[in-house]
Amino acid sequence: MDNSNLSAILTIIVLLLNFVALCVVAYQTYLNRRSLDLAKVSIDEDRKTRQIELLPKAHFIFEVQYHLKKWLVDIEKTTRALQDAFDNKNLDILRKISEKALKSPKGLVDKFSYEKGPRWLSEIWLASAQYYYDFNIPLRDLWNDRKQEPFWDLALDLIDRGKEHSHHILNLLGYISQTVPESYGAAPASISPSKFLSD
Repeated sequence: MDNSNLSAILTIIVLLLNFVALCVVAYQTYLNRRSLDLAKVSIDEDRKTRQIELLPKAHFIFEVQYHLKKWLVDIEKTTRALQDAFDNKNLDILRKISEKALKSPKGLVDKFSYEKGPRWLSEIWLASAQYYYDFNIPLRDLWNDRKQEPFWDLALDLIDRGKEHSHHILNLLGYISQTVPESYGAAPASISPSKFLSD
């Protein structure tokens, strides 16, 4: 057998091995995609089950959503005001933002609802309160009353922090909104639920 025949045979063998390897990779890709599809179905089923289980406690969810949305709006509004103050070196805006800073985290989370609501929801509420307070507490240092001067470097840092914390609270809100069907929350509530029950 001459060298050219041997080279041709080796080339064919390499091609066959490459083809087999390609088939194996394609099959693994198929299995991975199949696993992801099954996982997605399982997650969707778990979410539906959780939705049904949580309907009797949905009022806790609506309360938490209300607070998170309120905090999100406040952070975004304050961040825009900080940006405006920084861009225009507006001392009046900076002073007003400084004056409205929280003094304490006390009362951001209702104790009764925190203890009685679903545990995962309580932790989301608490995490969001921490984001809100972490953004809020440094605001008082934006203006030095004694020296009557601004702290512009802090303003710039808080603009970035506001954008970051808004993003986190928005993510937490998104998780909550997936848990309770939108139509349930939008159901008319013009009269008491007890009016619908038979004697």
